[in-house]
Amino acid sequence: MDRSRARLGADALRLRGALEGGCRVLVLHGPAGGGKSTLARQLADFLGEDRRRPMRRLAIGRRPARPIHLMLRTLLAVGVAHDRLRTALLAEGEDWTGQVGAACREGLRADAPAVVVLEDVPPGTRGQYLVRAVAEMLEYTECVLIATTGTDTAPAAGDPDVLWHRVAPEPGEARAPGFEERRALLPGPEAALLDIFALWERTEFPLDTWLPVKGLTASERRDMIERLHRKGFLRKVRPGWYELRPVVRDELVGTAPDPEVRGVSALFDARLAQRLLDEPRVLGDTAEHWVELALRLLRSDQPHAPLFLNWLASGLAGEGALIPLLMLKAGLEHHTGGWDALTVPLAAAARQAGLPVAAAEALTAAARRTPGAAVAGRTRPEAAVLGELALTQHHLGRLREAEDTLDRLPAGVPDGWALHVRAAIRTDRGRLREVGRLLRLAIETHQVHGDRRGEAWAVFHYGRLRLTRGDLEEARKRLDTAWHTFQDVGDVVGAAWAATELCRVALLHNGPEPDVLRELEAAPAAHREHGDARGEAWATLWSGVAYADAGDPRAEAVLERALRLFLLLPDRLGAAWAWHHRAALAGATATLRDALSAFTDADCVPGVAWTLLQAPVQAGSLRPPADTLLSEAGDRFEAIGDLAGELWVAAVRHWSDAGASARAVQALGRCYPGHVLADVDWRGPRDGIPHAVRHLILGAGTYPFHEEAPQPAAHIRLTLLDDAPVPDTAARIALRVEPAPGTDAPLPRLTARATPLTRADIDPPHSVPVHDTALFLLTPHAPGRHRVRFTIEDAVSLTVLQQVETDIDVTGPTGVARLAAPQAEPARRA
Repeated sequence: MDRSRARLGADALRLRGALEGGCRVLVLHGPAGGGKSTLARQLADFLGEDRRRPMRRLAIGRRPARPIHLMLRTLLAVGVAHDRLRTALLAEGEDWTGQVGAACREGLRADAPAVVVLEDVPPGTRGQYLVRAVAEMLEYTECVLIATTGTDTAPAAGDPDVLWHRVAPEPGEARAPGFEERRALLPGPEAALLDIFALWERTEFPLDTWLPVKGLTASERRDMIERLHRKGFLRKVRPGWYELRPVVRDELVGTAPDPEVRGVSALFDARLAQRLLDEPRVLGDTAEHWVELALRLLRSDQPHAPLFLNWLASGLAGEGALIPLLMLKAGLEHHTGGWDALTVPLAAAARQAGLPVAAAEALTAAARRTPGAAVAGRTRPEAAVLGELALTQHHLGRLREAEDTLDRLPAGVPDGWALHVRAAIRTDRGRLREVGRLLRLAIETHQVHGDRRGEAWAVFHYGRLRLTRGDLEEARKRLDTAWHTFQDVGDVVGAAWAATELCRVALLHNGPEPDVLRELEAAPAAHREHGDARGEAWATLWSGVAYADAGDPRAEAVLERALRLFLLLPDRLGAAWAWHHRAALAGATATLRDALSAFTDADCVPGVAWTLLQAPVQAGSLRPPADTLLSEAGDRFEAIGDLAGELWVAAVRHWSDAGASARAVQALGRCYPGHVLADVDWRGPRDGIPHAVRHLILGAGTYPFHEEAPQPAAHIRLTLLDDAPVPDTAARIALRVEPAPGTDAPLPRLTARATPLTRADIDPPHSVPVHDTALFLLTPHAPGRHRVRFTIEDAVSLTVLQQVETDIDVTGPTGVARLAAPQAEPARRA
């Protein structure tokens, strides 16, 4: 072993001199077990120490090995901004591969001269072709390429710019010494895990990867992987990532018949894909491997391959994972000759990355052709294309056109996505009459189909509806529920939107507190992190609105930035609101005209009404033209049932009339929390209307503030009696009803019922009498956040008195779980 280290060291020093002397491509070849990978890493370390060159390692193994895949994997290793690749999503043929190549060269130049280590290159002519392709990719980047391959001899007529060096093992080292003996000493589960790695076509895997080894927890599997690494069966390719040593793989599968190997690997892939479909998660750093899994399923003609392909593509689009999505596009194009089956998720990714116009054009063309593939949560292809087109038109601010597109959907079968998209469009248009019904039907439809992600978006839009109506407590509950569900199903974009809307609720409820302002200030970056251009623009607008109401001098610059972002998208509705708030802040009449034109084009009635009202406010005059504008604004507020808007019209119209103005002010004071109107200068109209209230539509019976609230006769107390709940183990929850302080009247006879809202069982499943305290057993079936709803009823009249929801965090055996604070809901009466 010492002789081997000395020999490798000498080779490394000699080859290092060649690389420093101008050699840009080095191929280390020879039989397995000779130390090619070790030598490649030594050379990379030498160059990294001397020239500060980062190492970018790409292992081919059994992976697809076309140049486009290697370029995309290089980009994944280097890291690249979303805007460099977004145009490649919907590009055709050589256009998109050329764009990827250009982005790759640019990324490598920006990454500083790197050492690219390309391991396990296939032997023969195919391997030589790949080496040349990667060398061309690195041209003009000052990067060094070191490749390893199992070819025993160098090509007779090779490229003169490529240095070939044979790395041969010492006699007896070609096979792992004592392999069978060492393997025989492994415990049964470790030996089984080793066989899985050998038969599986996947190469690298993270430490927390899911593996179908029965009877083992996730922490036990991680411990096994680390033990196999220490024993020399696995090697660490980067922190937290491992792969089977090639020589070990050769020992394990070299004697197995190919059909048997393929059969076991295909079965393992099918089970893994089903597990992923059953338990959605954030794809994150593992996305590349799930792309390979989807392509293997397609190549092996697995029956559920199309379902998994579209589930994965939708998830990648939602996370803004453009490089893995392009890998999927390249693989599908190679396998089928086209990528029409990915039109919907590719268009969704392009829209999210800031190209909604290109996405709308692609979806419009797809709607004219044979319907494309369905996406997760939808069973009808035409619904997927038209629904995504309507959503894209909504994001462009073409609200009327978006509803017209939804009207083209086939009738008769409820589509949860179409229902909640229509509800979101009508909320923005200010037509709220049917929105609640649409969202309730959407939630039910998503629940019937088991689509938790769709249900989360419907709940999110219901939270936005309640926020628009001024019901802040109900809005907070629904948005919080949506946030937790987004987290559970791995929808990072949805979670960012819910967090931003929760900031808006907090600002309206409590005012511009420093903590909330800081959180809202960070919101645009949270959207940008996942490549959500529209989310970044709207979060920037809400920050500007908050600063404007807080009197912060940053407001004008932030609103200007929001306007630029909306115009780049373009989002006509967002630009209209940005123009409106900038005009209200700076008194710019021309900007107000831009806002009015954009609101009219988008058919956003609230925006038109507030802009008509703002014109005389800015002019500071109530001459006849202004009076006409006020009348038009009042008509539009009346049309959408916004009584608060009508009161603002009255307040502005009678600002000079002390008596009439006082009555309007008194009425407005009942519409909002006290802090909202605290800084309004009621002596004159200019700058008198807070910015945040312009996004509310308060109708009859929706004023939640400054009313006499009924005093509770009792309080519900929930206590988790087991400190660390774990899956498939019952946890005890005590429910106690306590009379409110100062209450002398005895409580009526009560019953309590618990309903799990996540994958869990409750015992007892029926209502039980409450004699001060009731005990329930919750058995969760998966780690994560679990929600339980408790319903309190009058035992005699069976009237529902109150419902309370609470969250319980369930982790593995080594984790810590806690009982979240109860979220009290208003009393519900039958």
